[in-house]
Amino acid sequence: MKSIKITTITEEVKKLLIKANFNLPLDIIEAVKNAAGEEKNCRAREILELILENAEIAREQKLPLCQDCGLVYIDAGIGRDICIEGNGSLNDLLNQTVAETYNSNYLRKSVVSDPLYERKNTSGNIPAIIHTYFTQDSYIHLKVCLKGGGSENCSYLYMLNPSTGEDDIVSLILDEVKKNVTKSCPPVIIGVGIGGSSSEVTRLARIASFRNLNDRNPDNRYRRLEERILNEVNKTGIGPQGLGGRTTALACNIEYAPCHIASLPLAVFFGCHSTRRADSKISPP
Repeated sequence: MKSIKITTITEEVKKLLIKANFNLPLDIIEAVKNAAGEEKNCRAREILELILENAEIAREQKLPLCQDCGLVYIDAGIGRDICIEGNGSLNDLLNQTVAETYNSNYLRKSVVSDPLYERKNTSGNIPAIIHTYFTQDSYIHLKVCLKGGGSENCSYLYMLNPSTGEDDIVSLILDEVKKNVTKSCPPVIIGVGIGGSSSEVTRLARIASFRNLNDRNPDNRYRRLEERILNEVNKTGIGPQGLGGRTTALACNIEYAPCHIASLPLAVFFGCHSTRRADSKISPP
């Protein structure tokens, strides 16, 4: 059994929160650069260049990429034979870290305690959405993702008939794009979950929306579907910020899982152009 101190984990999460808020991932920057180079619409190209300028200013001046500093998602993949050493609940300490980091770095806090009646700000952007799982790795893999309210509101769940085909799914996603993509500050990253259950498929869509854009689906069938959806979405002409152009989406990522014979769950998440994420691996000393 190998030990990793709980304080090591919380310190690393603090670094990831700061990195995610101030640094747009390199794969997204490259995707925006490529889109700007291919964009024929002058206004669309200017918007893409402004996105790149915003990312540069945020990185250099340690300013948030967006005024909405997002709902915090923390995923912790715990490797085999690893013991987390220290006092206190991991979830409690992670939430404490989120609150301290958001307060000390003057990041906007957007979480309310009661969803229906009081809606009082928790003053720490907590609780975070924390998911722990076990792996065969020899380390702890920490992932921090931030999802703003606009993109969080563009999240859709469908329980489809098992006879639903690829054409139907493409049509359904295109319909959501046409109706709602401008609420999510395009160009977007489209995360699609297929299979699992009603709860699991939304997790898959969230994972897909935060997947590195260079990591294509290893299954050729789903990789072709990703490419087909992306091409169809960019044919809509909605463009950056909904003002026209060919770059409505930067990518479409799909994650899938087995499901019940009587169902076909589908979830679609839009990630805005500032899809913020950071991750690191902690190995035992």
